[in-house]
Amino acid sequence: MESLKEIHRVLKPHGAFGMIWNIEDYNAPKSHKAASSWEQKMHDFVWSLDDDQPRYRHEKWRKIFDEQLESGPLSIMTSSTPLFALPLGFHEERWEVWLPEDKIWERLNTLSQISVLKGKDKEDAIRIFKDAIKADDVKSNEKGEFAIHGATYSSWTTKIPE
Repeated sequence: MESLKEIHRVLKPHGAFGMIWNIEDYNAPKSHKAASSWEQKMHDFVWSLDDDQPRYRHEKWRKIFDEQLESGPLSIMTSSTPLFALPLGFHEERWEVWLPEDKIWERLNTLSQISVLKGKDKEDAIRIFKDAIKADDVKSNEKGEFAIHGATYSSWTTKIPE
């Protein structure tokens, strides 16, 4: 809530606040169904490495906006006025990009929960990825590249002036 209050403080009256995330299927919220079997296997693997760090895929970011409306016996003494307009605006734009296997692994390895793996754990991660990408139902193009699916998510709201 402190971050939301600070954003509210620095925005001009009626100022807009927007958030944008580019999320691959393998790093999406738990309920998300990936577009391909290899991405679903990696999605399940990434979730098995959950490190309790707040991420888009945990979907907790929305709750902070709802919490601004919570009231209790003492809220009249602090503030029960919401900081931002609800409901939040939301848009999802699906995309697909084709990359060779080594570039996909490089991309996966930018996820902190994979990049911190060492020794046998890292070897297991590489094996899981290679097995997933080599599955019989995985398609590649004429260049030997594989499709990565994802979406750009955007959400926005406006400041409610004091």
